[in-house]
Amino acid sequence: MTGSVDQLKSRRGVAVILVNWRTPDMTLRAVESVFLQSRPPEHVFVVDNGSGDGSVEVLREALGLMLECTTLVVNSDNRGFGGGCNPAITAALAAGYRYVWLLNSDAVPESTCLAALVRTAQAADQPVGAVGSLLVDTTGLHKPHYGSWMRPGALTCGNVEQPDDLNHGFAWCTAASLLLDCTAISVVGGFDEGFFMYWEDADLNIRLRNAGFALLCAPDARVTHDAGTSSADIPVQRYLWHFDSQRRFLTKHHKLPAIARTLLRCKFLLKALYDRDTSRFRAILVRR
Repeated sequence: MTGSVDQLKSRRGVAVILVNWRTPDMTLRAVESVFLQSRPPEHVFVVDNGSGDGSVEVLREALGLMLECTTLVVNSDNRGFGGGCNPAITAALAAGYRYVWLLNSDAVPESTCLAALVRTAQAADQPVGAVGSLLVDTTGLHKPHYGSWMRPGALTCGNVEQPDDLNHGFAWCTAASLLLDCTAISVVGGFDEGFFMYWEDADLNIRLRNAGFALLCAPDARVTHDAGTSSADIPVQRYLWHFDSQRRFLTKHHKLPAIARTLLRCKFLLKALYDRDTSRFRAILVRR
């Protein structure tokens, strides 16, 4: 990722990044929704993350009608969320965009969402790394929130429901709908692809904060998104992804990583026992 900070500060415009994995129709609806924004983006990058199911052909045909404002990026295999986003982030930086808006293909933004994100970033009196959206869960499992935060002692998490909640040491805005400043990304880099699924956005947020960039919330940037639906049918694998990603996050950011990793394993084993899920218990027990 190249370009001096001074050069990046002079850039304007927003590029949206949407990652597709075997849901081309949903992804195309998301493309339509971003161009219907009251402040539409200048460009949309659609990444097919190694779907291997004909998605590329469907996307290429549909996006062929919008070549001037869309780019299809094709990954040869599934590189996870961060690995899916990174090629498009690199392309957006090279093309000179000021911001990138990460948006899940199953997230539904209100029409003023992007305008609110950009307005919040531009009104800040400090260097901005990321601006989070207010996520609304239709299942009722979660209150409207911007992201999450972790207690480094107990390794338990809460939701960022108010902007002040970002003052917790381990707090982050969720990448289901997240505006990133390209100046900041040029400094810290993109996603760590060692996180295949989950916690990659937490890691990027913490790296941005540690580099001196602010994390902000945009209350008017509302997005409907039901978390976890894409992996609901693979509960054991989802459990392992959470375990592996949290363990990597603690290794990178916790002051006592070895103790934290041991506590994390005990926590996951106890949760599986509490749920009487022997498959999850065995999977964590033998995980190296």
